[in-house]
Amino acid sequence: MPRNWTTAAQRGLQAALIALAGVVHAGPACRGPVVRVLSLAPGAWLVPGAEGDTTPANHGAVSNLLAVRDGARLWLIGSGPLVAYAQALDCALQHATGRRVTDVVAPWPRPELVLGQAGLPRARRWAHADVAAAMQERCPRCIERLRLRLGTSAGDLGRATIALPRHLLHGDHGTLGPLRWQRLQRSDSTTVTLWSLPRAHLSTAHGLLWADGAPDLRDADSAHLERAWQQMEQHVVDMQGAGRDATRWIPEQGPVQPATAPSEHRHYLATLRRAIDEAQARGMPESDPAPALPGVSEAVNRSARHQLNWQHAWREAEARW
Repeated sequence: MPRNWTTAAQRGLQAALIALAGVVHAGPACRGPVVRVLSLAPGAWLVPGAEGDTTPANHGAVSNLLAVRDGARLWLIGSGPLVAYAQALDCALQHATGRRVTDVVAPWPRPELVLGQAGLPRARRWAHADVAAAMQERCPRCIERLRLRLGTSAGDLGRATIALPRHLLHGDHGTLGPLRWQRLQRSDSTTVTLWSLPRAHLSTAHGLLWADGAPDLRDADSAHLERAWQQMEQHVVDMQGAGRDATRWIPEQGPVQPATAPSEHRHYLATLRRAIDEAQARGMPESDPAPALPGVSEAVNRSARHQLNWQHAWREAEARW
């Protein structure tokens, strides 16, 4: 049976869980886009993003977000791409949780995940110092890239404002409120942070896991990603070794994933590298379409990111020569 991020049975179970979880839409009192809020566990909610890349239809709301209530505070991991989206999100979360957002975290410098912070002016803004530095350097350019992706919906950006994090974290790991965090790398210059809620056995994996197709290797170094996935596997072992249930991963995009998701991504990368080595040994050109990888699901093989990953990993293989 081909490996997959989710088996058919798991997907059916996830659909059933979502149906039971209860979906809260931004009500009539909430202006702007409709935002879905799903209950994941007591005091924890998922705001699901759309699948695939940013388009005029999805308005850039493509990254999953996690909200956590802790006493009088409501923590939000990620904030979406737009001021109007973040404002509607804040309103929807108040209906779902009884709290407005008090603290917002930027897990990595992806515009679709962090530009909404400007729509939450009353919230404390947190990030690892490396993430904050990358946002300060890249956000002026990434706003224009996002504007191009939005196409006919680019007007939604308006006069985009960059709200940089003011509360900075340092080091490789730590604790913040009810959350634990860990620093990992997508490349030498791109830091990502995992955020875990131990009481609910939930961990985010922004910039590291995808469940709507192949993982996204763009602007990444696959050696760094492979190392990050290994560290995530150890994270799962540590959680289970402490007598806790298996970790559930909230990926950048797609449904919540089981503890094995990092191992599945490593399997995909290893299979991709082998296929490229074989293709280069046969003298095939890079321009040939990416083949279907054995032991990888049809959904991953058919995804647009798989084609892009083939080109990315091909160039990495040439660089190793």
